[in-house]
Amino acid sequence: MKALIMIVFMMPFISAMNAYALSASEEDVVLPHLPRITVEELRKMIDEGTDLVAVDTRDGGSYRAGHIKGAINIQFDPTSDPMARQMMLIALPMDKLIVTYCDCTDDANSAQMAEELYQLGYDRDKIKVLSGGSLRWVELKYPLVTSE
Repeated sequence: MKALIMIVFMMPFISAMNAYALSASEEDVVLPHLPRITVEELRKMIDEGTDLVAVDTRDGGSYRAGHIKGAINIQFDPTSDPMARQMMLIALPMDKLIVTYCDCTDDANSAQMAEELYQLGYDRDKIKVLSGGSLRWVELKYPLVTSE
């Protein structure tokens, strides 16, 4: 009987903690209002041959060590002059889906690059941030390609 009373007494607390954990995970990503795509969704689109552009925002060494097949590398370095990066960004097609990804647990670099694309005039329906980035991709044991 004591156990039952304890469970009934703890239910509101447990529910509140679960709600907090869910909201905290949403708040842990940078620019949470930006459209996201899951790794599973991106993998399916790539496997189906969907015409899209994946943009790897990591440094060149990380890109060469392993990246999503077909991805291009445009490094996002918040401390560098954005002009060269923006010149590469405006060369991206405006009529294709563009998915940015990084290896940040909070999607920081890829979200900030997506925001730059919006500021350059890209349609919000055509830009998505890969939730979990390359870390999630590797976690699911999806293939990466290397380049010399």
